[in-house]
Amino acid sequence: MKLRAFAVLVLLFFVSVSGIVAQTMQIGDPTLNAGKVQWIPMQIETGDVPFAVPVERTIEAKNISDEDLVILAVVSGCHCTVAEWTKEPIPPGKSGVIKLVFDALKEGEFYKVISITTNFDPETNLALGMTGTVLPKE
Repeated sequence: MKLRAFAVLVLLFFVSVSGIVAQTMQIGDPTLNAGKVQWIPMQIETGDVPFAVPVERTIEAKNISDEDLVILAVVSGCHCTVAEWTKEPIPPGKSGVIKLVFDALKEGEFYKVISITTNFDPETNLALGMTGTVLPKE
């Protein structure tokens, strides 16, 4: 009986740890954009945000290559985050902007993933993150 209780505790520990690990993302660029695009920031930390007050943040896409950068697509992992981005080619040494708006309509911690595709690596999406906590509804 003690062995069974211990096994259940171990299982619960690993399940709870896996939930924590799922909320973190390796920050870096494993795509062909690396060395060509500087993403500022790669992860947005919003901190505490009021319930139902949209959170707007931007990501700068600085072209550090010697050819034009084109942001082909920016896709959010949910309907609660909307993205707008620079559509025209970004010349070398210049920057474009990705604007993200999160609706903050669900209380608690959040972690949103934004998937970006560029002409430098059209077959691979780069994942950037936005995290924070929506405060309880008053």
